[in-house]
Amino acid sequence: MDQEDAHRHTVLLVEDDPDVREATATFLECSGFDVAVAGDGRDALGSLEGGLRPCLILLDLMMPRLSGFEFRRIQLADPKIAAIPVVVLSAAGDLARRTAHLTPDDVLAKPPDLSVLAALIERHCRRKHGDRAAG
Repeated sequence: MDQEDAHRHTVLLVEDDPDVREATATFLECSGFDVAVAGDGRDALGSLEGGLRPCLILLDLMMPRLSGFEFRRIQLADPKIAAIPVVVLSAAGDLARRTAHLTPDDVLAKPPDLSVLAALIERHCRRKHGDRAAG
């Protein structure tokens, strides 16, 4: 995906650690994605309730106020936002087992392989927008 094409894709990054949030957002922006950030699940829900419709949500699990687990349960129960793909990005161990009930679209352990992360985002954002480009 070229830089111009990527800019129509917004990723919502939900991460409570400011250093991780800033580094990940910078990487995504340098990769050509627009990035909205939220410090926890409550902030993320507020953005979505305000009309943000990202092509993908990158979701940390362990956060104050509203965890990624709680956020995902609420998201799945709301038909307006339930279909937005979610990639769980967490340092929690045994991610596949711990998140199976949340039915995420993908899971990645922190720190992620950045090329894998970029490819996942590109794939989900292309699918969301119905693009048929090779990938």
